[in-house]
Amino acid sequence: MKKIYTLAAAIALTAFSANAQQNLIAGSNPGFDTWTSDTQPAGFEPFTSATLETNQNLMKESTIVKSAPFSARQMSVEVAGAGKTQALEFQPIPVIQGHSYTISYYYYDNSTTARTRMWSTWLNEASSATGINQASVQLDAYSTNSAEWKLQTVTVTPPAGAAFLRLQVRTYREAVGAFGGYVYYDDFSIVDNSVAGVDKNVIAGLKMFPNPLTGGELNISSDSSDTKSVQVYNVLGKQVLAAEVVNGTVNASQLSAGVYMVQITEAGKTATKKLIVK
Repeated sequence: MKKIYTLAAAIALTAFSANAQQNLIAGSNPGFDTWTSDTQPAGFEPFTSATLETNQNLMKESTIVKSAPFSARQMSVEVAGAGKTQALEFQPIPVIQGHSYTISYYYYDNSTTARTRMWSTWLNEASSATGINQASVQLDAYSTNSAEWKLQTVTVTPPAGAAFLRLQVRTYREAVGAFGGYVYYDDFSIVDNSVAGVDKNVIAGLKMFPNPLTGGELNISSDSSDTKSVQVYNVLGKQVLAAEVVNGTVNASQLSAGVYMVQITEAGKTATKKLIVK
């Protein structure tokens, strides 16, 4: 039986070479750490369209957060009359045909007067909606009330003609007359799964399992019994664990649900893999 090692470590995305996966919106304040005022996260310009109020009705939140110091709280409004659906939107990011992307973020909806869903858009070179396969990034299901943060994650491939992805989530009233509640958002990420180097094993026979991880132990096995060091970082590049594997197992139960990057080093060789924790 191969020697089995369990992972409890962390890798900072910024510490990787250009070949490693990175959060493509890392420079766009995805964790809402920076605010220009108590109602305006840095980099999120408010604007209004015929049916949407985008990057408005926001509030800096320091108590209900997924990752310190802040999350973004958005209030639902009545859509009758002059009211419009609320949206939180990032600047469009370029995408590459044939590549696979994982979009993830956390939301907290424990309100009977608000709900949310992802409603992003593939854009062409002219920054217009492509009209093709929008359903892959426009989800039918609304959030349901919960006293816990929930992870929303989808893995998608740009349709023909798509040159950009406009990442957007929307905050809706719960029903007619049921509005004024809050949904909280934190830790947005877009990762290009097709970037060279990810899941490319330079460590002979390297395996990482289970993945997705649903328990407290993440195992790593290889053809060698050499000492392995492991590091795991969240999608914002923050180190959450770092350890040397000992006796085949490390307790990884402190990792909350989310997407992580795992860097494994053995005898001077390094491999990088993506880990999903449920």
